[in-house]
Amino acid sequence: MNTSPREAVSVVLPVRNCAAGIEALIANWTQGLNAVGRPWELIVVDDGSSDGTFSKAEAASARGRNIRVLKLEGPTGFGACLRLALPEVQHPLLATCAADYPYTPADLAKLLARMDVETEFPDPATDAPVMRKPDIVNGCRTGVAVPAFWKNLGRLYRGFCRLALGLPLDPVPSWYGLREHLRSWGAWIVYGVPLEDPTSAFKVYRKAFLERFPIQSDGDFVQIELVAKSTFLTCILDEIPLTPKTTPIPHAVWSGADRKKVFAKPQFRHPPAPALVETA
Repeated sequence: MNTSPREAVSVVLPVRNCAAGIEALIANWTQGLNAVGRPWELIVVDDGSSDGTFSKAEAASARGRNIRVLKLEGPTGFGACLRLALPEVQHPLLATCAADYPYTPADLAKLLARMDVETEFPDPATDAPVMRKPDIVNGCRTGVAVPAFWKNLGRLYRGFCRLALGLPLDPVPSWYGLREHLRSWGAWIVYGVPLEDPTSAFKVYRKAFLERFPIQSDGDFVQIELVAKSTFLTCILDEIPLTPKTTPIPHAVWSGADRKKVFAKPQFRHPPAPALVETA
């Protein structure tokens, strides 16, 4: 593996109705971004707040030249916030996060370090070895102990896979709740999402990757959509453990409309621009 010069990063931070904590949130991210040692910008997207979040975020952004605030008129969701922010992003790397879980801004350095590393992979068309960097690095939440029953059941399952199938499996890195684990397995089976914590909002993308296709999901299902599209397009992704936290993992809100769009009519490229009709 080889490393190459570090690229600048934009952080997109969707927020909703968090006026009481928005100034501290922006301050924490500013401190964390100043420590990464590369050019950065922070884009706060107010997802239709009704408690003054937008005005407080604007006031906080005035104290930093690298901070901008955007606004959706009504509550829409994480995917809509990312879709709004993407045309405004100025840097080649785009990180996303959320305010519903105490993510640690300092963890961004670990995800960015992985994005900088080139690894040898076979070219999908020719099988010739090529050096490529990841298109997505996911932050895997850790720190919540797995309940004893599920821990022992997991040991039996991993033992079966190792002895009967020859597949060594790692232990579950954290307990996300039975519902979230079932969702992760379902996302792996239906959409080919190979991550332990696919619903984590702390991810780093290449902007060029996100610009290849429309973002169809409005809500939290965008986390599954983008990873699923990356696997279909033979992109490179990796997963890095985040700072352990004992905070319970919040449930991601998946809308039926988002799942239907991505499953029934996935879009892997932007539609062509309409042809110009010349008039006499």
